[in-house]
Amino acid sequence: MLPHVDAANPLPQALILTAIVIGFGLLVFTLVLFYRAYQETQSADIDEMKYSEEQA
Repeated sequence: MLPHVDAANPLPQALILTAIVIGFGLLVFTLVLFYRAYQETQSADIDEMKYSEEQA
């Protein structure tokens, strides 16, 4: 019979995995937001995006 061994606490692992998933989701959201802004304005320049918003 094996001696009693304490199991590892799964909570820190779950929190780290959750942080990774949230970080990845935030990255994807930011990239999609940038891509949509680029599609609408045909420019990656922030100043040009401001001017195109004022003219619309």
